[in-house]
Amino acid sequence: MEITKKKKISGMRAKLTFMTLTFTALLLAVIWLLFVVLLGNFYKNTKENEIKSAARRVELIIDSSPEEIRDEINEISATSGASMAVIRTSVYGEMYFISSAMPMNMLSSRASIAGIMKRAEEDGGEATYIYDSRVPPAGRDRYGIANQDMLYVKTVDAGGDTAVIMICIPLASVDTTRTTIIHMLIIVSVIFVILAAIIGRILSDRLAIPLEKLNVSAKDVGTPNYKKLEGSPGCRETAELNETLGRASEEIRKVDNLRRELIANVSHDLRTPLTLISGYGEMMRDIPGENTKENIQIIIDEAEHLNRLVTDVLSISKLESGMETLDLREFNITSALKTLIDRYSALRSAEGYTLQFDYDREYITVGDEVKIIQVFYNLINNAITYTGASHLVRIKQTETAHDKKRFLRFDVIDDGEGILPENIPYVWDRYYKENRAHKRAGVGTGLGLSIVKNVMEKHGGYYGVESEVNKGSDFYVELPFGLSPTAEHDVNEIL
Repeated sequence: MEITKKKKISGMRAKLTFMTLTFTALLLAVIWLLFVVLLGNFYKNTKENEIKSAARRVELIIDSSPEEIRDEINEISATSGASMAVIRTSVYGEMYFISSAMPMNMLSSRASIAGIMKRAEEDGGEATYIYDSRVPPAGRDRYGIANQDMLYVKTVDAGGDTAVIMICIPLASVDTTRTTIIHMLIIVSVIFVILAAIIGRILSDRLAIPLEKLNVSAKDVGTPNYKKLEGSPGCRETAELNETLGRASEEIRKVDNLRRELIANVSHDLRTPLTLISGYGEMMRDIPGENTKENIQIIIDEAEHLNRLVTDVLSISKLESGMETLDLREFNITSALKTLIDRYSALRSAEGYTLQFDYDREYITVGDEVKIIQVFYNLINNAITYTGASHLVRIKQTETAHDKKRFLRFDVIDDGEGILPENIPYVWDRYYKENRAHKRAGVGTGLGLSIVKNVMEKHGGYYGVESEVNKGSDFYVELPFGLSPTAEHDVNEIL
């Protein structure tokens, strides 16, 4: 027998702390990359942008007088520390200085100037060069590393002549700055890691502790021991989960109560007819002369009662599970209901019951005829069970409309003792019984109204009850107006 090892799963606290530390490490890595590794590149790019901006200022006044150009480059040189020169030539190879802010080593000879201009032209008329400064040891920085210079050259058109703008700016060594930043980053990194660990622990506690309590409480969902999380829920999602678990616990308790009630009622309903069948059968077997038509009829009636009970239980199970589909077709709903009422009247008239059907016209509808007739059967049977001393049950067929839709409504009205207002929402539940002592039909199964509810929902219809204590009840159903009056011979126009 192979035994599989259960994979160990880290807790929320460990994961949150790890994620916080990981995020901090990535953030510090980016900072180290920018301030240490890429510091020199950023510095050079900044200087290059600076001298390009200065060159654009000179280019705007390139056609001005030498004095104006000299004043402009002297101002730029004073603010940026750059060495600048503007060289203009009419014929290649014959050059003369327009202005120079300060001496530049690379302008020491015409040959070097010509070489720089030629190289710039080969590079597209604009180029940036970096080279080591030729300075004595005294000019080196404190670490003995020679500085570099950045030379920017750009050729421009100046009234038909070629002008060259040359700007040179010293580049300071970033090694000293980098060393200082490294020392600071080490301290910052240590502080950040400590803060990340503390913050991760605080966050994990605020989230994990309520969830741990919910986990413990969730083990009792559906039992009387379940208690909703009190105090701070930690966050909105935890609070919503707490509310959801509370509602789930209530629903599970309701389902469990219904299950127990269902078992109790089904057991009772099965036991009574089985006891009668068994008792009368034994009596007919053991006692001479008891094999009468009356005793046999009792056995037959109780067997039919058992059959109805089993049929109703199967019907409600199929309807609620969605296993049973509707057999939709056209049929005369008014005529079908009238036939059912006539049969009921013939059956119950000897007991003094009267069924009155009020309608003004017949209608053709589209639906499952068997299930809709079952709805009417259950409503009429319920009304007969609970009607008053008059033994009168009235059935009405009317048209109604709401939500901009038309419906065909059927009311089944009795004049019994009615239903308490607080109990009305529960009459459609299986085997629901009021706290008051209600009589139960000898042939009833306690599932009739629940079947009515499920059939109407599958047809997209409505159901309800209007009741007043000691005055009776009006159970009604409303079918969508997918039907047409036969009086108008409009059967084909089914909406």
